[in-house]
Amino acid sequence: MGAGDNLILPDRIIPDRAGWIDVPICEAILTKDARILCTVDGSDNSMTALNFVAEGLMQKDRSTFVEVFHIYDTSKTYLPVHCQKVALRSTCEAIMTSSVSSKRYHLTWSSKSDKAGPGGQLCDAIRELSVDYVCMGFFGLKGRKSAHDVFGGLLSTNVAKVLNMGNSCSLICIKDEDAGVLPIKQKKAVFVVSVSLNKTSTKAFLDALRLSKPGDEIHVVYIKSFMEFEDSDYTALVREKYEGFFNSFKDEQQQVFSKFHDRSVQFVLVNKQRRESTPQSVVRYADEVNADFVVVGANAADRVARGKKPVGSVSLQICMLFERNFIVANWIDVIPRVYDTHVRSAATPL
Repeated sequence: MGAGDNLILPDRIIPDRAGWIDVPICEAILTKDARILCTVDGSDNSMTALNFVAEGLMQKDRSTFVEVFHIYDTSKTYLPVHCQKVALRSTCEAIMTSSVSSKRYHLTWSSKSDKAGPGGQLCDAIRELSVDYVCMGFFGLKGRKSAHDVFGGLLSTNVAKVLNMGNSCSLICIKDEDAGVLPIKQKKAVFVVSVSLNKTSTKAFLDALRLSKPGDEIHVVYIKSFMEFEDSDYTALVREKYEGFFNSFKDEQQQVFSKFHDRSVQFVLVNKQRRESTPQSVVRYADEVNADFVVVGANAADRVARGKKPVGSVSLQICMLFERNFIVANWIDVIPRVYDTHVRSAATPL
């Protein structure tokens, strides 16, 4: 019996598991040494992303390791000096050296491959390094010139490539162009997590928890139908599921979950307004609470195997509609023994 074995769902939820991820896997997600790949190209978005990783994530979690990754093109001699490979490497080295020990990061500068292209090279790096998170700017140096039209909004080519890859890592996408507005150092972060009864939502909540620091707010949001005047059985199950999580934070016998007792967590039922879509409802609430991040779940590998897009339309619309940063938490369904052997035990590179 592990420390989390008494963290169970109410009996009426157990038959279909209600999107529950086994406790040992939940604990592994929250405790394993995290590997982050942060892409840079000198653009405001990418440098803000690097600052968020170096001065934010790596300060609150001393077990993280980051690979700073840049793809350069020697033919682009017209780029501003600060975006060229030598100057950019020097800038990134200075940021990392001033933030963390040299043992906790590595810089990789790769020449552009005409065959794979930057997006393909980025996806290859994600696979080869087995990273847990990839952090990147929403737009690169080309800005809106190199972007896809998604639900009426623009999504950069490389972000689209990562989302379409169907990999197990989660994407942290930074839209902010000024690091000063990000929740780093002592500034509180506000996460809004869109949930329902599935494992991808559970993973989204766990990622928000893992990426948070003491004092941060995590709003777990479920959108009620416009015609749902009283809580349905489904709504009640969602509430019970996350209240079970919240109660575990106060239980000292929970060796892992109790470490997060100093986060401010709440379950929020948001009533959908007339003619309002679910993504619009989530974003409306996120704007009301001045959220820094919206967090959505995706089971990319399973969806790709079934011939679907890696990220569902509702989740993607939430990310596109929200004006600030978003996290797409990827989940691959595995049994606890496999996860424990191949993920939990993974060691941080030296």
